[in-house]
Amino acid sequence: MTLVQLRYVIEVAKTGSINKAASNLFLSQSVLSTAIMNLEKEVGHEIFMRNNRGVSLTPFGHTFTSYISAIQTQLQQLDTLIKRGDSSHTFSFSVASMGFYFLNHICADLYKKYHAVGVRIEDYEDHENNIADMVASQMVELGFVRIWSCYKNSYVRQLHSKKLQYYPIAKLEIAITVGPKCPLYSSESDTVAANELKKYPAVMYANIDSGPYSDIYERLHLPIASSRFVTSSRSTIYEMLGATDCYYLNSAYPFERMQKGFESEYSSLRTLKLANSTIFSEMAWIKREDATLSPIAHEVISRVMEFFSENTSLEEKPPFSSNKNCN
Repeated sequence: MTLVQLRYVIEVAKTGSINKAASNLFLSQSVLSTAIMNLEKEVGHEIFMRNNRGVSLTPFGHTFTSYISAIQTQLQQLDTLIKRGDSSHTFSFSVASMGFYFLNHICADLYKKYHAVGVRIEDYEDHENNIADMVASQMVELGFVRIWSCYKNSYVRQLHSKKLQYYPIAKLEIAITVGPKCPLYSSESDTVAANELKKYPAVMYANIDSGPYSDIYERLHLPIASSRFVTSSRSTIYEMLGATDCYYLNSAYPFERMQKGFESEYSSLRTLKLANSTIFSEMAWIKREDATLSPIAHEVISRVMEFFSENTSLEEKPPFSSNKNCN
């Protein structure tokens, strides 16, 4: 078994075609086919199923490529480390989330830790379903999502159908966030009742306004004012909260830890827990079933869990969780 053969397997698995892989590798089709067949004989298992439409991984092939992909990534990082003089990135990490501030803090810390040897960090913002697609398509290594408990069962089923795994991190109370122009900002209470919000417009993501989670306000018995702000940008949400009397349906994150040593938009906002809510939020991370995570991904997961550990707890433990109280 050679590193060259492993590289060939990864390319064929990625393209699903001996022809296309051979072209990408600047090889003849016969040379590539022979190299892979020799490897299959050596390991004693077929890695690919071959048919008229191309090739696909066997069950053994899925497991085999999940291991060798991680090996190849780490070899590439090692090679870059040895060649520090060039402009390559020694460490790479990609993540998608719903724009969580704590994740930005962690990514900033990773940059400080690894920038001397080179680091490439890709941090994308999107909603829950698109994050799952980004992880499934290998656009990103990890996804971090917040799921309301009433939708959890159906969301986890969708993940399983995409061959993704769901790892819960923390259970959070439902809350609303307001800015100084909202009278609730000056409330003496740390909680707010649903009927107190009927005077104020909500600012929300587009997928909450008309997507699969659009009935969350009804489930929480939140009255909807005649006016509302709809956006696809978290920064717009912050701007609206600062400029108007609107509120944002949020979760009770450990905000005081979030701001420690790092100024944020949350510094000028206030978050109040929603009284008498039977629904809660769950923070979780997701990955592909066949993925072997990089060391830097493990570090990010550890940091996120540490961030929540002092303030929240889970009744259910990873790797999988199902909420028996979901509707």
